[in-house]
Amino acid sequence: MLVLTGLVTALNLALSLVVGLRLLGLARRGGWPAPELSLAIYFVVSAFLATPPQVVVYGGMGDPRLAVAEPVARALLAFAVLAMAIGAGAAYVFTWKTFRPERAFAKAIVAAGCGCLALGYAIEAIFEGFAPVMFAGPGHWLGWLGRTLAMVGISFESFRYWLVLRRRLRLGLADPVVTNRFLLWALWACCSTLNFVSDLASRMFYWLWFGTIEPVPAYLALFVTPTIAVTMVLGAVSAVTLFLTFFPTPGYLRWVEARGATAQAR
Repeated sequence: MLVLTGLVTALNLALSLVVGLRLLGLARRGGWPAPELSLAIYFVVSAFLATPPQVVVYGGMGDPRLAVAEPVARALLAFAVLAMAIGAGAAYVFTWKTFRPERAFAKAIVAAGCGCLALGYAIEAIFEGFAPVMFAGPGHWLGWLGRTLAMVGISFESFRYWLVLRRRLRLGLADPVVTNRFLLWALWACCSTLNFVSDLASRMFYWLWFGTIEPVPAYLALFVTPTIAVTMVLGAVSAVTLFLTFFPTPGYLRWVEARGATAQAR
């Protein structure tokens, strides 16, 4: 399972970097805050750069033989949390500029989300020190909330647009490939959201099941395995949907177009 998880993680890292660089190329024709640039920042800074430090730190919590010194772990987490905050802030901007660019409430959501991320990071930096513990303090969870809601926003808007286009597709007023791409994008965002939720759920399960918030090695061995299994499945679905969103194969495109033609014929 660890080998499969490592492969899935490596695949998602590679895809995030490739997609991010591709979007950076597209964003050269526009300026800030272009949706392409915002999304590129998310993939390069958050999905790509923030992942390896977390793997190192939390891998050490699960297996003491892989643990790094606490000052190193704190520094790695400080970098990872900052990278995730920057990426989540860019994700808020992407949702605003892509789906509701003229809506005042969408700008307010961006401001509130970015404020949540900044305040959470400040609290964690000043009072909590990015300690690698099982249950972090309020600063950590405030930042977690900001990151999670950024993905919730993408999921909601993408599913909403997919439902609109699916209705139009039946009338021949929408492209089947574009319609399917919104569905793929929504599924990817849902998997990202569930990955954030699984972090909180797994920590709560650890506390409820084992009755402690201390990282006891004997308990962690039982705790890590199901957590890895869940994140591996979510990571695999994320990789497939992300790949098909940006690099659909000819066979997949033919299948989507055939389904679209069938839907129009009904």
